[in-house]
Amino acid sequence: MTATHSKNSHDGHAPTDPEALRQEIARTRAGLGETVEALAAKADVKTRAQDAVSTSVNAAKLRMREGVEQVAVNAAYASRELRTNPRLTLELTLQRMVQSVRDRPAPWVVASGLLILAALVGYRKGNE
Repeated sequence: MTATHSKNSHDGHAPTDPEALRQEIARTRAGLGETVEALAAKADVKTRAQDAVSTSVNAAKLRMREGVEQVAVNAAYASRELRTNPRLTLELTLQRMVQSVRDRPAPWVVASGLLILAALVGYRKGNE
């Protein structure tokens, strides 16, 4: 903004009153200060990264809580079904497991390997 296009000018000319000029300068400084603060906040990569991490962690915690709640609901449902009709429930569970192994064997292979490893470690500790 130039002096000839001042906000305080009523006739297109710069204000000549010293107090009006001081007020114009104060407003300009305040506006520049706000602009500099906004630019500094955008340039503060560390804080922005920390905010992003914090947001992600909070979202993950929320999803985890929701997952735990869902597991609890599913466990209660499965428990009720198992008490009501144990044979059918076990048969259906076994069928689902077999289908899961056929569809995605890799997690089952890894889990089996970890169980064998845990058993071997436990066996060796028991013999010492």
